[in-house]
Amino acid sequence: MSTDNNHEPVFVRSKWGTSRYVYNPNNPAGLALIVLSVLFAIGGMYSMRSSSEWSEDELREAVHQAARTLDDSSTSQTEWTVHVDYGPRIRDAIARTGAGPRYGVDVSEVEDDAHVYEITADDADAAHCMTITEAPEPIVNHYRTVRLNVSVTDRAC
Repeated sequence: MSTDNNHEPVFVRSKWGTSRYVYNPNNPAGLALIVLSVLFAIGGMYSMRSSSEWSEDELREAVHQAARTLDDSSTSQTEWTVHVDYGPRIRDAIARTGAGPRYGVDVSEVEDDAHVYEITADDADAAHCMTITEAPEPIVNHYRTVRLNVSVTDRAC
């Protein structure tokens, strides 16, 4: 091999038994491409990791936006409905906000009769307390429409 790096090709055939071309570390451009490839791979892995975790700000924004979506919305119930679990609706409203990853949110009902839910995420230390109050309208044909009033406090229930 020549000691003058300016005459080395940027790509050389692999010496590992394949006929593929690889970056040539003896050429300054080839060495730069090797370093840039490694940095690009590390940056991509970091980006994937950070986009798969909830931050406290993302969780707060998603919970408050979900509360605004659910507030003053309505649901239809039969007149003999005893208890409605709004946990899945809260989870869906948080997912529709587009904030944070689409998984890792835990919505747990704290008080059965009062519709109080604690919302946390796997990676965030914050907890939010969402209270849903039902405002039923008159029963028509064994069904009633219930308007939801939603409030959120930025603390555990």
